[in-house]
Parts: sequence; structure tokens; C-alpha cells
Amino acid sequence: MKNRGLSGLIGDAKTVVMLGMCKNAGKTTALCRLIRELSEEGGAPAAMTSIGRDGESRDLVTGTDKPPIYMYEGMLAATARELLPLADVSREILSGTGLYTSLGEVMIFRARSDGFVQLAGPAIVSHLEPLKAMLKGFGAGRLLIDGALSRRSPAAAAKDGAVILSTGASLDRSLERVLAETAFAAKILCLPQEEAPGEETGHFTLFGEDGAGSAAEDLNALPRDTGEETLLVSGALTESQAASLLKSPVRKEGLTVLARDAGCLMLQRGTFEALTRRGVSFAVRNASRLAAVTVNPLSAGGWRFPEDEFRERMQEAVGVPVLNVMREEESHDPADV
Repeated sequence: MKNRGLSGLIGDAKTVVMLGMCKNAGKTTALCRLIRELSEEGGAPAAMTSIGRDGESRDLVTGTDKPPIYMYEGMLAATARELLPLADVSREILSGTGLYTSLGEVMIFRARSDGFVQLAGPAIVSHLEPLKAMLKGFGAGRLLIDGALSRRSPAAAAKDGAVILSTGASLDRSLERVLAETAFAAKILCLPQEEAPGEETGHFTLFGEDGAGSAAEDLNALPRDTGEETLLVSGALTESQAASLLKSPVRKEGLTVLARDAGCLMLQRGTFEALTRRGVSFAVRNASRLAAVTVNPLSAGGWRFPEDEFRERMQEAVGVPVLNVMREEESHDPADV
């Protein structure tokens, strides 16, 4: 079957990470639509897992209803052992993984019927790489990762794939703020890729025009150079660290902050914009590809945005395809597939 919808936008990506700007953004609905489209297209079966827990009927934190995750015969899933009895899908247990969550070891199974499943996979992003290799060994064509509530931290797993970002009215009552915050997240996810100018020797390593690096754990301990520089960040750049960079003696004009991936840039929009106004640019060593943004105009609190205006303005704000998957899914029953 010809690609359509989300499946057409992800192309041949082998890993797809679903990220949400907030709870009730429609992320699980987007995941279910992608699962259905891939099943209809045929080919190698998709596999799925989650960072966090998904698929339960009610959110354990907010108490709001959640859409279930529906999988199809032949697909694979990696989920915590304690959640296996909660699935109504017939399954063949293929392997344990040696990766553990608070709900037990992550187990890999193959669906032998269509049905609903709850997912709770590795909580540590670095554990996704060995899991991907195991799933590929069992014949998985793609891995779909539900990225839990965090906006960008699982994006590291998409360095060879794609990201789908979900946003909605639940983020804020102000349409303008939802547009601005989502556009900022999209900008971070679309940062250009650059190679490191040298080896990192501390949490922060500052490279000058001559290629020499100065390392420090504290930004205020770095020297101030007069030429263009690259600030290599070995792990996360937090909001407080970014605020310190604004005040530090490090020259801002012409400075490139080079992070490992989009998930490592954990700073707020205002601080990011303040740094860019001072001449700082941002790049990553492992780029992600934002394939699409999905929108949910209805909030969990009951307010809603005009559907067409929301989608059209979001399209202008993020520069990638925008879909309102909620409109289609409202009348879709998985049992009808």
C-alpha cells in the first residue's frame, strides 16, 4: 500500500521517537495512527516500546482518560514483565533483555493476535541501543519509541531515524504561547549537525581558532578568547548552566555551543533567545530529523483552539508538516481495522 499520513512522512526511518510537549497533547493517538498505517502497508513488522509507561486506560498522575495502544498480529513489543498480564493480545515471549524497570525486566514478545498492550520500556535512554539491536535480531523493521512526558530527552535514540512531536491546547490557554513553545522545541530538534573540533576533556571544553581546547567543570573558569570559538558540552546543558553562560566572561559573539544531541539542551526558550541575541549559535553532534508535528486543539481542561487556525498557524511556526490526527481518530475504532 502507498505511504500516507505519518508513515509517509517518516520515510525509511528505522527508529521513530514520539515526543509530547505536555500531557494530553495527542502523542499516544499519533503513535496508534502510525502503528495502524505501518500495519496496513505490510513489510517487516514494527516493534514498539516506551520510555515511561503508556497504554493504561487512565493517567496515573492526572486521572484523565488515555487512549489505549492497539497492536497487530506479527508486531513486536518490549515491555516490563509486570505489564504482560494486562495485555489482551495473544503473545509469544521471545526473550528477556537484562534491562530493568520498576515494573520488572523488559521482555520482548511477538503478537499472535490483534489487541491492546501497555508499554513500559527502558527508563535510561542509553539502554535503547542494545534493545534496538535485540529487536532487529527478531526481525523488526522499525522501532517506535513512545518518549513519555519529556519533550526531547529520548531524541538521542532518533539519530538514525525521525521524530514526531505532538502538541496541543493542554500546554497553555494561550494559543500564542503554544505556538511559540512548540516552535522552540522544533528549532532545537532541527539544529544542524557539526563535528567536534577536538576531544572533550571536561564537562565544558572551549576551543579557540587555533584548535586548542581549555576544559572546566565551571563555565566561569573558562578563558575569554578573541576569535570564534566552539563550546563543546559533554553532557546536558541545563537552564542554570545556560544562565551562567550568559553572565560568564566567555565571548558570546561567534560562539557555537555544540551539544551531543537535542536532548542535551535542557534550557528554556527565554534563555536560548537571550544567548542567540548575544551572538551564540547552537549545533549538535548527532542530529535528529523532525518529520512532523501533530496537534490536539482540545485541552484536558475543556478549552479548545479553532482547529483549522491552530493547524495552519502551527504549520507556519514549525516549518514541517502538521497533522491533526485527533480529528480522524475520534471516529476510528481499532476493531474495525
